[in-house]
Amino acid sequence: MSAVKRRVLAVPKEELDSQFAKNARQDVKVVAPSILTDELFRRLAALGKNVKAEEPLDGFYWKHSEAGEPNRLCQSGDFVDDCLPQYVKGPFSISFANERAAQDAHYHKRHFEIYYSEHPMSAEFRYLEDPRPQKPIELKRGGLILFGPNVVHKMRLGGLTVVIEVASVDDKINEKL
Repeated sequence: MSAVKRRVLAVPKEELDSQFAKNARQDVKVVAPSILTDELFRRLAALGKNVKAEEPLDGFYWKHSEAGEPNRLCQSGDFVDDCLPQYVKGPFSISFANERAAQDAHYHKRHFEIYYSEHPMSAEFRYLEDPRPQKPIELKRGGLILFGPNVVHKMRLGGLTVVIEVASVDDKINEKL
């Protein structure tokens, strides 16, 4: 038998629709390397960042949170099994965002980031070691865009988008395009 804590997660689309309709932020973490601590939440809020408190998800169905409630999420480590590399906090992270989500140019040092949508999306990007931007990617009918480590990127989303990070590590770094 596996030692993994969590083996099932279901995210109903109607819950995502409710999340975005009832909250100012238009992106939401569902699986992340760690849950936002109360201390970090207070510091980010004091800086004027649009953040919500977070708490662990109970059960395997994810549900939206009301504007004044903490977001519920799974820690990536809940999915760790003995067969996986042990240097990561978890095998993946999952977030959802839509066209109103704030996007910053950023890169990751040690993992891949995958965007999937059935809506239009585009990306500006460049390689970290090269200051010259590459030709933007534009998917007019949606699709998948994958960025490997050390690729500075900024997405433009046209609707509901799934964002998957493999493996799950805290290594996001904001950077100018």
